[in-house]
Order: sequence, then structure tokens, then C-alpha cells
Amino acid sequence: MKQMNKKKDFVKLKKVLLLGIFCIFSLNVFSQENFKSKGISSFYKKDYRNSIKYFNQAIEKGDSSYEVFYFRGLAKLYSNDFESALNDLTISIEKGGNTPDVFNNRGIIYLYLGDFKLAIDDFNKALELDSTFAEAYTNRATVNIEVGEIEDALVDLDKAIKYNPNNVSTYYERGRAFYKKKNYEEAIANFDKCIKLNLKNSKVYYNRGNAYFKLGKYKKAIEDYSKCLTLDSTDTEALNNRAVAYEKLGMVELAKKDRKKLARLLGNEDLFKPIEEITFVEITDSLGTFKVLVPSHWKIFQKFNNDYSEIVITPENIKSDTDYYSVGLKLSFNRNMSKLYNVRTPGEILEFWRGSIEKNAQEYYFYKYLQQKLFTRGEYSGNLYETLVQYWQNSIPFQCYELALTKEDALFFGFFQAPANQFSHFRLIFDKILNSIVLIK
Repeated sequence: MKQMNKKKDFVKLKKVLLLGIFCIFSLNVFSQENFKSKGISSFYKKDYRNSIKYFNQAIEKGDSSYEVFYFRGLAKLYSNDFESALNDLTISIEKGGNTPDVFNNRGIIYLYLGDFKLAIDDFNKALELDSTFAEAYTNRATVNIEVGEIEDALVDLDKAIKYNPNNVSTYYERGRAFYKKKNYEEAIANFDKCIKLNLKNSKVYYNRGNAYFKLGKYKKAIEDYSKCLTLDSTDTEALNNRAVAYEKLGMVELAKKDRKKLARLLGNEDLFKPIEEITFVEITDSLGTFKVLVPSHWKIFQKFNNDYSEIVITPENIKSDTDYYSVGLKLSFNRNMSKLYNVRTPGEILEFWRGSIEKNAQEYYFYKYLQQKLFTRGEYSGNLYETLVQYWQNSIPFQCYELALTKEDALFFGFFQAPANQFSHFRLIFDKILNSIVLIK
């Protein structure tokens, strides 16, 4: 009788344990789903911080579905945590999330990170899965615009408009593509469409202003730059370009006013000081080989050895001559060229210098001659080149003076640079410096 009771008790205990395990499992599944649903709800409310928190809790409770990693990745993407977002979307794909949306959004992350090849690969995959995916066509076009494949971009943008004729991003990118093709009228038409579709973004006015500027419609350009600055008062490019447009129309005081605002935004109120307000002082290099007039408020760095003397001069707040600057110049005097480089005559020295410049230019994204002229200083003669340079794909273009003068066994070299859209201001200063150069030895 006791044995029978023990058996019944054991069966009851087993049922209780199984019921307990089932309850724990049910509660765990419920908590996973609850946290996931809260995470998705917070995501759509644009509460990305709490969305990520809920997805973390769902994953801690054992949720390994591709959706939880996908949505957490999107929340991180919209929080600008690109590397972590990339990791989550990759896990989502590994867990079965082979959907057009996942590949499209991972492609966007690669685009933000500057990995254009992997971005294209993901947009291609999204379009293999859904050939009517308008946003993926637009995103692939964005990459092609960045890498200079403008015709491919326009084909994709036409397809995007076919499948979604009211996507404002598509018209914005098509405006950029036509601008790159120098088809400024078509660019303006597409930026107009963006505005009609109610795009409230400062950059659409900035880009349309640039197109008007290229057509010589400076008043319309100024109107657009002003609208851009109303939406974003810190847009230094729009402020600079409006100053240039004012100069084109002879509105010098308004240009000066914009330059002063620009200098304040850049943290250097003396940066765009008008040339008539600048005091120039004469300096001589450490070896006593040349002297030159420079703005008294610009920073000066010198270095030299027995065969070489160099001066770096810039209005920017750098700490040493090795720091990066966007506006400034470098002047150097090199003697004993025959000993150091095995070039003996002025012709050989100039050819050697030009070859070195062109070799370096092969590493640049873009390099173009604008003009060339003969240049002399005393017994020294050579060339002054004006060039347009873009050092890497996503950098701004710079306009430069490159000067080389030779005599006997010596080379004097000068390199002047400023952002291309600011060069009209700094040209006046650079020209004064150039004209003041005196070679002593």
C-alpha cells in the first residue's frame, strides 16, 4: 500500500515539475515576444534608444529570430551607430532574413561607411529579389554618382521613378546626376520637383543655387543660398558661395559680410579679412636665400638644413607645419640639386620638378591644369601653373598656384592652395605674396 502511494506521489510530482517547466517556457516565450513587440513599437515611434533596449532584452531571453536583429540594426542605423548596425543586419541575413529590405538597408550602411563596392553588391541583391524595388534603384544610383558612373545612375533613377513616381529622394539624386553632367537646366528641373514634393531640406536649395550659379544666374543663386541658410544657418558652403555670387554682381559689402560670418563659423574671424585691411610684413627664410611679404596675422613655420629651407604660412590655427590646413602656402629653396638629384641645368631641374609633381598627381582623384605662364624673379626663371586638384574622391576641390624658378644649381618652389570656391578671395592675397618674392642668392 505504501509503495502504491509512493508511485502516485511520484507521478503527481512529475506532473507538477512538467507543469512548472512548461510555465517557465511559456513565460520565457511570452517575454521574448513582449520585448520584441515593444521594440518594434518603439522603433516605429522613432524612440530608437528604448527600441534597442527592448531588442536587447528579447535577445537575452533567447529570441534569435532574424526580425529582432533586423529591427535592432535599423534602430542603430538611425542612431548613426553604423558599425554595430552593420553587424546586426549581417546576423539577420545569416538567420534567414534574405529579404530585399535587409539587403537594401545593409547597402545603405556600406554607403555611409564609404565601401561603395559592398554597397553596390547589396543593392544588386535587393533588386534580384525584387526588380520593382524603387528605393534600391535610387540607392544604387547614389553610389554610381559618387564613383562617377553618371549614365548608369540616370538609368537606375528612371526605373525608380517608374516604380515610385513620388519619391523625393529620387528626384534629388537625379538633380545631382544632371549637375555632374553639367546639364544644369535639367538639374534645376529635378530640384524644382523636390521642392514641389515638399522636401524641407537645406541642401536642395544649396544644390539648385549651385546650378543657377553655373548658368550665370547669380541673383537666383543668391535667393537659393539664402533659403538654404534660413533652414541651416551654419552651412558654410552656402555662405561662401553666396559671397562669391555677391562678388560676381559687384555687391562687395554684402560679400564681405558673408565672409565675416563664414570666418566666425570656422573659428577664425581673420580668415576672410579683406586685403585692404591686411597688414603685410617682410620675412626672410632661415638660410637667407629669399624674402617675401606675408599677412602679419598668418602663422609662420620654418625648417631648414644645409641644402634646404622651407616656410609654411597659413591663416589657420594649426600647431605645426605637419598639421593639415586647407588655406595656405609653402615656399622652399633647394640648392645643390646636382648633388642631391643629379640634375644640373635649369632645364633639367624644371623637368625634374614637373615630373615629381605629375607623379604625385597620379595618386590624386582629379588633377587639371587651368593655365600656365612664364615667371621670373631677378636671375631666376621658370613657370607658374594654376591647377585644380581633388586629393581623394570625397574631398573638396582645391585651386592652387604651383611655382618653380631655377638658376644654376638651385630650385625655388612655391605651392599655394585654397578651396576652389574660396580661391577668388585668397587669389588677391596670393598674388601680392607672389609679386613680393625676392630671391637673394
